[in-house]
Amino acid sequence: MNAPSPLRRLLLLLLAGALFLPIMVLVVLAVGRILLALEDPTGAAVLDRIALGLGIVWACAIVAIPLVLCVQSLVASGRREDETE
Repeated sequence: MNAPSPLRRLLLLLLAGALFLPIMVLVVLAVGRILLALEDPTGAAVLDRIALGLGIVWACAIVAIPLVLCVQSLVASGRREDETE
């Protein structure tokens, strides 16, 4: 059995992040709103910052997915060219 390449592992990690990070952002924001309703503005502000950080990581994952796919494609085409020579 062949071990998955590092690019494939990275792509799977990025895809998992792209799927689950928005859910995490919404949950953190919802808990922050609950804390604000319970008159805990400090806790709400902390959770807002955490949600912002998660959102930035999510955006980076969305941008990185096409880049990793391009690199993976270039590596695969290079291997095919080496096999034909």
